[in-house]
Amino acid sequence: MLDTELREEPLHLIWKYSLFRMPLVDLDDLPVELVDPGQHNLDSGPDFLNARIRSEGILWAGNVEIHRRASQWYQHGHHLDPAFDNVILHVVLDPDCQVRNSRGREVRTAAMEVPSEVLRQYGLLVHHPELVPDTRYIRAVEAGRMLPALEKLLHERLTGRAARIRAELKYCGGDWAEVFYTALARAFGQKVNADPFEMLARSVSLESILASCPDLLSKEAVLYGQAGMLGDWMSRAGRAGGGQGSGAGERQPAGNLPGSEDPYLSELRERYASIRERLGLVPMTGFLWKFLRLRPDNFPTIRISQLAASLERYPGLFRQLRDHPDPLDLVLKLEIGASEYWETHYRFRRESPPREKSPGRDRLAGLFINAVLPVLYAENMIRGDARRADELRGMLARVPPENNRTIRMWKSLGIAVPDGFTSQALLQLSDRGGFIR
Repeated sequence: MLDTELREEPLHLIWKYSLFRMPLVDLDDLPVELVDPGQHNLDSGPDFLNARIRSEGILWAGNVEIHRRASQWYQHGHHLDPAFDNVILHVVLDPDCQVRNSRGREVRTAAMEVPSEVLRQYGLLVHHPELVPDTRYIRAVEAGRMLPALEKLLHERLTGRAARIRAELKYCGGDWAEVFYTALARAFGQKVNADPFEMLARSVSLESILASCPDLLSKEAVLYGQAGMLGDWMSRAGRAGGGQGSGAGERQPAGNLPGSEDPYLSELRERYASIRERLGLVPMTGFLWKFLRLRPDNFPTIRISQLAASLERYPGLFRQLRDHPDPLDLVLKLEIGASEYWETHYRFRRESPPREKSPGRDRLAGLFINAVLPVLYAENMIRGDARRADELRGMLARVPPENNRTIRMWKSLGIAVPDGFTSQALLQLSDRGGFIR
């Protein structure tokens, strides 16, 4: 099988599991060392996010795009899309041209050489699917073996998260409230917008928001402003990409529509201008936010309002959670609905049928799993309170399991997923590509 016969999907797996010959070599014959392949992105944008490579002694962090031929960069319109401006490496089988991003800058391109043995095995699996092990046998795994394996996987997952939180604590100067604020923001973004939400939290600190924003509208103003959502980028993106999202009568992009007036948006802009000047803030670029294939209730516009509401209603939330005997119960009782404007909107200047935008129990449970538990677990491990850390971990047995593509796959194989304890363990197993032993 020739390299050019490979589709992009197997190329993604070859990159993800480093099945190519190393090191890579770019078009200038400079070696490129892979440090971290990044997170596989199944939504719009570059193929892998937050990758790291090293070349000429410099560590680069950013995104990776993969094609069979370099010229497909232009065929797919990436040279016109600012979302691809932070691609640090363009990985191809056939480097038939040098490419540039929307700013006119050359994108580093490297040829990926796939060993013949990998190609041979891929060909066998494509033409002889009967060689793939029958997944029905997973049902035969005894419960007595499954539980210890799940406990080990969950410990591995929480320990890994604790290590990352320890690094975040150092970045935040030892301030646990700021660490939690960043984790909470990332959790509001869920998987699709987690990175932009983290960037948003890093762009303006919790301390600055609480000190400079005395009410909910001011908090919304600084968050929407820092998110780059108070300009006209959304209308331009919508005209270029067509309707995004679905449901609730909201399909058109919201931007600065000619002749329309929006007192709420005007007030946000006025307040943000004042706060931005006072704090010397630098906003994000708005195109980073993703709406495509999201349910409208998950639009980042709605989630940012809910984040602002959490900061307004619970300014000392981390301290409350840390001192509460049952932080899960406290999280499930949080009241953090979006503000009144968003009851009739999903985007600025585009009305939709009235609907209260409050996170349900499953969404609040998601905040516990992805923000509250990891930070509290790490904080107790650092303090040396292993007993409390174990108690926190045990609370996952009271949390409903996530409902995502990976968990649905495990369920389809006959695996019972009754709670968050099991789903988190199975997500860890999937992330590392391992097997239950």
